[in-house]
Amino acid sequence: MDYVVYEDRPNTDIWIKLVFIVPPTLLLIPALTLLKSDAEGASYFIYGAAGTGILMAILFVFIMPTRYCILNDKVRIEFRGPFAFNVPFNMITGISDARWSIVGINFPTNLSQSNVLEISRRRRMAVTITPADKQAFADNFQKIFQDWKHQKGLIA
Repeated sequence: MDYVVYEDRPNTDIWIKLVFIVPPTLLLIPALTLLKSDAEGASYFIYGAAGTGILMAILFVFIMPTRYCILNDKVRIEFRGPFAFNVPFNMITGISDARWSIVGINFPTNLSQSNVLEISRRRRMAVTITPADKQAFADNFQKIFQDWKHQKGLIA
């Protein structure tokens, strides 16, 4: 039975919010400019730009993690709705501060390198996360991971 031992919310900064808000907004600028010169042609462009902007906004909402949970046997990255990404403990080799160049599965909610943790996995790409309290998340993970290893008999 899985149960949540520790959970944290993502650390979201203003820069990542701008990355997600500016592109859909920039789609409307040419439409508004075109509206002054050709109202009928602009209306089709506005509908297309608005539809694309709404689709992008919905996509951005669903790809942003809502919380990071450490369960008794895995780390779960939860998204809106029923979506989640699980990293089982038997695939994890450790957790550390992320390197400068991150190659792997990224769930960024912050553009600052100082808040990024990297979960290293066996024979798989690393997973990067940005919890609000990075040190508390890392400390709790180490404790829970060591308890899990001890329970499974992997360490004495």
